[in-house]
Amino acid sequence: MKVDEWFDFFKKNTNKKLFSLSDILLLIEEERSTITVQLSRLVRSGLVDHPVRGWYVNPFKPPTNEEMAMVIRNPSYLSLEYALSKHGILSQNVFTYTLVTTKLPYFFRTPDNIFEYHQVKRTLFWGYLWDGSVNTAEPEKALLDLIYIRSVKGRGLKDNALASLLDDMYLEDLDRKKLSLYSEKFDSATRTILSKRVV
Repeated sequence: MKVDEWFDFFKKNTNKKLFSLSDILLLIEEERSTITVQLSRLVRSGLVDHPVRGWYVNPFKPPTNEEMAMVIRNPSYLSLEYALSKHGILSQNVFTYTLVTTKLPYFFRTPDNIFEYHQVKRTLFWGYLWDGSVNTAEPEKALLDLIYIRSVKGRGLKDNALASLLDDMYLEDLDRKKLSLYSEKFDSATRTILSKRVV
């Protein structure tokens, strides 16, 4: 297809903000090799954005970074530092989109942003709200995810680093009853850290 035909294709499909290569192959009846060559040319010429391998942005209806994060790894929800900052609990500005998924961990970087996905078992994949386009953890769940993923599961956040991070949070704004209830679904190590540092 020529450039104007590609533009017609994207304009007719503004219900989709982000296309996988599989999506495009289903909608356009041409050889895979032909499609990938044409898409590469569109990307090189700056007409179509290609944030991560196998995904293409609709130039007539681009997604927000949060919307893109939902699609690249599905299912997923925004959590940890990013969600806590979004809710106004964490006072720091957060420039990495931190997400939880049931799929394998994943990381990708665009020229302006970093996206970081952390895997949890299905029994911990809950506690988020859907606003019509984006899943975001409730602040209480985001804090528990943070403790579990950074300090218990990953062991990357040492006690003093966690204490420093918690000092930058408005923990008094959390619903303590909900936090306690949600914590019962986590392991004993997470509950111990929570009771020692927060509750």
